[in-house]
Amino acid sequence: TGAIHFAMTHSEPGGLREIWNDIGAGLSARGHKVERFVFYPSGGVDQRAAAEAEGWHHVLRTRATGPFGVIRLIFALVRYLRCTQPAAVVTAMPFANVLMPLAVRLAGTTTRVFITHHSPADTHNRMLDRIDTYTGQMACVAAVVCVSNAVSASLDAKPEGYRMKRRTIHNALPGRIEAMIDAVRAQVGEGNGTAKIAGRIVALGRLSYQKNYPMLIRAMSRVPLATLDIVGAGEDEEALSALARDCGVAGRVRFLGLMPREQALAHAATAQIFVQVSHYEGHSLALIEAARMGLALVVSNVPVQVEGITNPSGQQCGIAVPIGEDMALGGVLVRLLADEQERRQWSERARALGLAVSNAAMVDAYESLLVCGRSK
Repeated sequence: TGAIHFAMTHSEPGGLREIWNDIGAGLSARGHKVERFVFYPSGGVDQRAAAEAEGWHHVLRTRATGPFGVIRLIFALVRYLRCTQPAAVVTAMPFANVLMPLAVRLAGTTTRVFITHHSPADTHNRMLDRIDTYTGQMACVAAVVCVSNAVSASLDAKPEGYRMKRRTIHNALPGRIEAMIDAVRAQVGEGNGTAKIAGRIVALGRLSYQKNYPMLIRAMSRVPLATLDIVGAGEDEEALSALARDCGVAGRVRFLGLMPREQALAHAATAQIFVQVSHYEGHSLALIEAARMGLALVVSNVPVQVEGITNPSGQQCGIAVPIGEDMALGGVLVRLLADEQERRQWSERARALGLAVSNAAMVDAYESLLVCGRSK
């Protein structure tokens, strides 16, 4: 039988690549043959080389742009499918989700396609979303996987033939990251050269519209005794730095850029509060990391985020603040920093939530769906 292939549109570093690497490794450890590919590279030669070092194959060596580029990509995908004959292809990113079923049809293979949604449908390109409505109903599409119930609900307007294919499989951290967080947390707790920094707030994620950092920076002007460390890089860094200056908090807001994961986690462990007031998420790995670390969690009051801080019994393990309510966010942060007992209570809830997210359960669910043809 053919291998299970995990696919994405491009090879930019980030949570999606980490998730596919993790699930692929978990399935490989259980004896399944796994391959990974992207349509084209992202970034420079170094980024492409880094992806290939992880085992990612690039179908095209350069980005596909314009109508002729898409046609060239389709022909390359058809050749790839006919050559490799995958048993299943699991896709992520809207462009990959719509193009793969078409390529499988043209290739004439028996490959089953499993498209996945990692963010709400209303955040996708409208044209791709409309095409997805039709390609998702093609016979070769075996299932539509959503990383949260809120993401699944964003597909409620799709036709019945599409909706019936939906399955929810929540994200989880790789086992090595779980162990790394537990070790870092223990070091902080034991005071081995690392300790909690009073008043430190941390945010992890790309400097882009999605993460809604302007709201957090404006709120910091209402939290005079706190510092904010943002770990990540992105296109909005210059504008966010300017906003911090305009709000008078430039001395208390640090943009730390990209860090290796171990370094980022070690730094986050020294904070007292984790904030993620995103406009949208899917099932954020950074939120799962912060929960397992036992940081008090403050998130945006949108369905995906509320689901992310809610434990299996329905209890909220973090505080949700409406988007745009800078004053409310500032008030929550001031209260948590001032009240050690309340902060400890939220920290304990977050830790229990993080421990409840199981890597093994995630791999079980994908194995059951991809290999056995059923969902748990």
